[in-house]
Amino acid sequence: MKRILWRLSGIAVVIAVAIAVAAAMRGQDWSQALDFATGEHLPQIALAALVNLAGLVLGMLAWRALVNGTGAPVPLRDSANIYFTGMLVKYLPGRLWTLLVNVRMGAGVGVGTARMAGVYVINIAVMLSTGMLAGLLAAPAALGNRGWWVLLAALPALVLFARPALVNTAAALMMRLFRRAAPRLAYTDRAIRASLAYQAVSWLVAGHHLWLLAVAAGAPPARSYLLCVGLFGLALVIGSLVVVVPDGLGVREGILVAALALVLPLPMAGAVAVTSRAVATLGEVGAALAVYALAARARRKRARAGVQEPAASASTAA
Repeated sequence: MKRILWRLSGIAVVIAVAIAVAAAMRGQDWSQALDFATGEHLPQIALAALVNLAGLVLGMLAWRALVNGTGAPVPLRDSANIYFTGMLVKYLPGRLWTLLVNVRMGAGVGVGTARMAGVYVINIAVMLSTGMLAGLLAAPAALGNRGWWVLLAALPALVLFARPALVNTAAALMMRLFRRAAPRLAYTDRAIRASLAYQAVSWLVAGHHLWLLAVAAGAPPARSYLLCVGLFGLALVIGSLVVVVPDGLGVREGILVAALALVLPLPMAGAVAVTSRAVATLGEVGAALAVYALAARARRKRARAGVQEPAASASTAA
């Protein structure tokens, strides 16, 4: 009975995500984006989609570095399945859906709740700080003299890379503050540094998709390069901090349009911003579906071979 309920809840989440993604896509002004996505621009858009997908994979590796830095390694296929499924539910209202999905799916591969929750929190810090670090490339052009706050926001990434042990120290202090036992899990220095490096490169790679779209729309390649490469991470991070809208919907696009207007006419800046949203959303959905299909195929093979799945009950000790 419990298994049936979990399956039904999984189906309900899938339906809710599909509705949320459709609502997010519907809320955009597609007129100029559709004009932009004509035959002559399709090759650049396709290349931008591949580049963005590479950035997503690097982001998954950053998350996996944290997971594997606190316990037994999780296979790459399982890591990708958990990460990309968790990424999809960010389109639902609320901020804890990703954590709930990560915990549930982590239990299925032998990763305990405490371990998965810790990774969720640390990964947010890694994403925010490295996104600001990437944003330093765009800050001079986009913000001028007001860009100093981006440097301050990026400092945690540099500090954590130099002193990764601060993560464990901060976790212990938080537990002491809430009068809880010190965490049993400790992140290795290598795991923290690897996660920071993967995520920083992820932002820079993903930023190139925005540059490709901007150049296709007529932006000067040299003048727009640093602006676009750094802008994407900066806009996504700021958008994610606006908790009242799922995935920074509208906020990210507003930041992109304002900055891209420095190198493009305003209508084309809007077209690029909306196309970027479409590329990013379809990339996330496509990656999640592809990885899920591979994981399901692997499960069927293991079932035919008589190999038992990791027990969720055993994962609570992880």
